[in-house]
Amino acid sequence: MVRERHTVSLRIGYGERSREFHIGRTGLMATVATLALLFFAATHFLYDYRENLSKLRDLSMLRQRVSEQNLTLYNLYSKFESLDTEVERLRAIDERVRSLARINQSLRPADAAKTDRPAGIGGTETHEAAVASRLDRLLDLRFEQLRKAVLVDVKDLERIAERLDSRRIVLSSIPALWPVHGILSSGFGVRTSPFTDTPVFHHGLDIFARPGAPVRAAAAGKVVRSGYESLFGNIVVLEHGYGYRSLYAHLRERQVAVGDMVEKGDPLGTVGDTGRTTGPHLHFEVHVNGLAVNPSRFLNN
Repeated sequence: MVRERHTVSLRIGYGERSREFHIGRTGLMATVATLALLFFAATHFLYDYRENLSKLRDLSMLRQRVSEQNLTLYNLYSKFESLDTEVERLRAIDERVRSLARINQSLRPADAAKTDRPAGIGGTETHEAAVASRLDRLLDLRFEQLRKAVLVDVKDLERIAERLDSRRIVLSSIPALWPVHGILSSGFGVRTSPFTDTPVFHHGLDIFARPGAPVRAAAAGKVVRSGYESLFGNIVVLEHGYGYRSLYAHLRERQVAVGDMVEKGDPLGTVGDTGRTTGPHLHFEVHVNGLAVNPSRFLNN
């Protein structure tokens, strides 16, 4: 029995340079297997390449998201730094106002000191949301602490402002402006009378100035007297509130009438020598709750 031999002939080239190859069945099967293995390897390589390429794209997107989150976090911390700066500025203003107004530190509410204590944080976190949840909690906690600090400082400043406003009104009622530019010729207290040559009590200040010099209000107030008296001559009296009154006497002329409202520094009249006097000057008195006091205690130097 003769076994058939299957061969495959391949001719490569043309003419004399051509070569012919004979491949048997076994060689053909080996070649086919090799080609199949190469095809499988190439297919696996392409699959892995696509998978790696997809992972690289995902990694790039993840890095971009992380970069965006870092930028957002940086912006949030920048805002908190700005808020921290504002809180410190408010606290500095608070301390400065307290110092100027000489207000006791006890004005600050008792619960204000508690704002620096961090609030408690509890509960469990899932692994997937742990980082984001922790960051949100920390940011919320920090923001709440800063918000409470700002509110406490603002409330303190409002209370201080109210007290300062009340003090400003009282201070504005004190006759503190020199009513005329001149030379002090006689002070407050006991002196020898130029008319009787005996010791008498002088209830004000005598300020020597040129005749006709303007006499101005030592503080804002209302004109309660404006007329002529035998001893004081032309006289103007201002009611400033809070028990303060000021008197301006021996005026050459009066420029206000009863009921007029004047501001600090407004003209009331001019220096003269009307009434009982030895020469032109301004007699100036200050009364507190009906009692004459030394005007020098209030006048600005």
